[in-house]
Amino acid sequence: MTSKIKAQLFCLYCNKETNHTITYKGEYLEDIKCNICGNEIRINREKLLETYTADFIDRALTKPYRITEEIKKDLSHFLKSMPIRILTKPYRVAREIGDMLHKKKGKNER
Repeated sequence: MTSKIKAQLFCLYCNKETNHTITYKGEYLEDIKCNICGNEIRINREKLLETYTADFIDRALTKPYRITEEIKKDLSHFLKSMPIRILTKPYRVAREIGDMLHKKKGKNER
């Protein structure tokens, strides 16, 4: 099911706020088009998912460095926040991975 919504957004080409048409395919954003100049921004879900997955892996690989920098910056804040972070991080990571897989699975079923 495709639906279209009208909205006032800032157009980079017109350099002002103009009327735009936002198109959704089902629950997913498909494109945004300026009604004045016709500039259109298309959303590629597959590319977005690839980029997001690469970003997730990059964040996992750089976590030790980021933690070290956080310790250097403010050890007391790091120590205070650590217990709750240790408890919630597995849940947050599992939820993020589940969301990614669920969206990818839904795409393959269509």
